Amino acid sequence: MAVEELLERAAAILEEKKGEDLVLVDLSDTTIPTSYFLIATGENEKHVRALAEELMERMPLSPEHEEGLPEGRWVLLDYGDFVVHIFEREARIFYDLDGLWSDKIVKRHWSPRSQAV
Repeated sequence: MAVEELLERAAAILEEKKGEDLVLVDLSDTTIPTSYFLIATGENEKHVRALAEELMERMPLSPEHEEGLPEGRWVLLDYGDFVVHIFEREARIFYDLDGLWSDKIVKRHWSPRSQAV
């Protein structure tokens, strides 16, 4: 399965589980050792964990590395060619990956519950 298809599947899973404010960042022309970040927000720590667990269960491949699942404020799932970052709302604002990589954002998804950017 191509990276783009995997990213679309991951985004669809996150949106289905009410993940919000999805953003795709293309890092292919940087020195970061992955091609994309897929960033999403969960309502609270329990929701962040549920989003990550759903991805790990339903994606056709397992992450090579994961961080933050027990705490649920910022979960990182490293799938090699792309990394999924799932944040609790306040943590996303604090770490501001969207702002850090704003010139690399290539796609925004949003669920019906969130507002279009």
